[in-house]
Amino acid sequence: MTTDPANASEFSRWRRTSPFAIVFFVRVTIRQIDLYAQLLVSLGLAFLIVRARELAGDLIPAAILMIIFVAVLRYWFFRFRVTEDRILIRQGILKKTALDLPMDRIQAVNIRRSLTDRLLGLVTVSVDTAGSGAVEAVIPSVKSALADRIRAQVSAVRREGCAREVEADGPVEGLASQVTMEDGSPGEVMMTLPPGDMVRIGLRGVGDYRLLVLLLAFLQRDPRDLLRYTAGQLGILEPIGRDQVPRDFVSSLADLIFRFGVVGALLTLIAALGIYGAFKTYFGFKLYRDGATYRTRAGLFTQREVVVQSVKVQQATLSQNIVDRCFRRFRLTVQPVSDEAEVLEIPLLGARMAETLRARLFGREGRGLTLLPQSRAIVRVSAHYIGALTLKIAAAPALGVSAVVFPFTGPSATWAEISLIWALICALVGGLIALQRWRQRGYLHDDDGIAVRSGFVARSVDVFLFRKVQSVTVKQSPMQRAMGLATLEMELSGEIAEVPYIKHGVACRLRDYILYKVESNPRWH
Repeated sequence: MTTDPANASEFSRWRRTSPFAIVFFVRVTIRQIDLYAQLLVSLGLAFLIVRARELAGDLIPAAILMIIFVAVLRYWFFRFRVTEDRILIRQGILKKTALDLPMDRIQAVNIRRSLTDRLLGLVTVSVDTAGSGAVEAVIPSVKSALADRIRAQVSAVRREGCAREVEADGPVEGLASQVTMEDGSPGEVMMTLPPGDMVRIGLRGVGDYRLLVLLLAFLQRDPRDLLRYTAGQLGILEPIGRDQVPRDFVSSLADLIFRFGVVGALLTLIAALGIYGAFKTYFGFKLYRDGATYRTRAGLFTQREVVVQSVKVQQATLSQNIVDRCFRRFRLTVQPVSDEAEVLEIPLLGARMAETLRARLFGREGRGLTLLPQSRAIVRVSAHYIGALTLKIAAAPALGVSAVVFPFTGPSATWAEISLIWALICALVGGLIALQRWRQRGYLHDDDGIAVRSGFVARSVDVFLFRKVQSVTVKQSPMQRAMGLATLEMELSGEIAEVPYIKHGVACRLRDYILYKVESNPRWH
C-alpha cells in the first residue's frame, strides 16, 4: 500500500477536527432534541408564553446557550484516527462511543462542502459501509487531504482483495474495476451539465399539472360574454352590436386581463425561483465513474458529493414531466438499499445516457430491461383497469354531492336530476383520468429484474432486480376475481412497486419466480 508519509503521520494519531465543526454539532444537537422540543410545546410552552412571558424570555436565550454548550462539549470529546487499514472514532460526553471501521468494509466516501468550508479548505466526510443501510460515520470540518487519503487507502485495500480473488478463482468481470483511482481523483467524467441546463431544470416547476389546474381555476370568472363577443367579431356567431354588449363587459374584460397578468407573474416568479434553486443545487454538476463506483459532485454555495456503488443499488427511477418531454430530457435517481442512505441523482440527461447508466449499474443482470417510458417493449396492463379506476375516482365525489344536496331538496326530481348530472360529469372526468393512467401503466421483465411504468401527466419507470425484493404478494379485488385478473405487489426496502390488472396466472408465476430468485441468489446486496 502506497501512501504519503506526511499525510500518514498527520492523520494516524488521535486528533480533533477543526473548531468550525462546532456549527455541525449545533445542527446535530438541534435535530436530536427536536422530538423533545415538540413534547415540551405540547405539554406547557403555550402556558409559559401566555402566563409567564418574562420566564419565557429567559428560557429561550438559556436554551440557545445550552445547545451551543452541548455542541462545544461534543466537539471537544470527538476524536478520530485514520490508520493503514481502519478508521477509528471516539465520541460522546456521558455515553462514550467507540467506532472501528475496517477499510475493506467502506463502500462509499461522501463529501459535503458548505460555503464556509470551501473558503477555509475544509470538507465534511461521511462513510457508507457494507451491511449498513445509513451513513455510519461522519467526520466534520477536516482537510480535503483526509478524504483523499481515505479513498486512496480504500482503493489499495480493494486492489489487494481483488488480487487475492484473481489468484484464487481467476479473473472475474467487474471485480477488479471496483477500486478508486490511485491519485485519489474521482474517476472518469461521464457527463457534465452546462449553465443552460440549469434553466431547463428550473422550469420543471412550471410543468406541475396541479399548479396549472389551480391557475386555470383562478382565471375562471364567467368569460362567456367575452367569448361570445370575440366569436361574433370572427364571424363564428352573429355579431353583437354595441347596444347588445352587456354593461359589465368592460369590467369583465379588464378583470380577465388582470387575472392573466397575475397568472403570468406567478409563472414567471415560479420559473425564476426554480432556476435559482437549480443553480444553487446543481451548478457545476459532474458525474464520475470509477469501475462500479458512481459519484456526483455539484453545488453553488454548498458543494455536495454523493457516492453509490452498483452493488448497493436497490432501484433506478427515470422520470419525465411536461417540461422534460418538451426538451426530450429525463431525471434519473438511483436509490441505495436503505432509504436512509443518500440518493444519487442526475437531474437532466438524455435517453442514450439513461440506457447506458442502466446497463452499467446492473451489469450482466437486467439486460432485457429498459428505463425509457416510451419503449414499445413495455406491456400495458389489462384495459379493465380503466373501468376500475374510473369507479374509484368518480364514486366518492358523486355520492358525496348527492348526499349533501339531499337534505335541501329531499327525494325529489330536482335531487335526482342534480345527482345524475353530477355523476355523469364525475364519470367523464374520472374516465379521462383513468384512460391516461392506463396508457402509462405497464411492465417489462426478463430473467433478472422488472421495469414498472406509471404516471399521469408526468411519467416514470422503476427498474430493479428480483433478488432485491423483500416480499411479493398477489392481491385480488372482487372485480379482479370475476375477470381472472390480479395485482402483483413487490416490496423493496422502504418502497412498494405494483403491477395492477394482469392475468392471475401470470401474477402467480411471477411471484413464484421472484421468490425463487431471492432464495437461490446469495448476493442479496
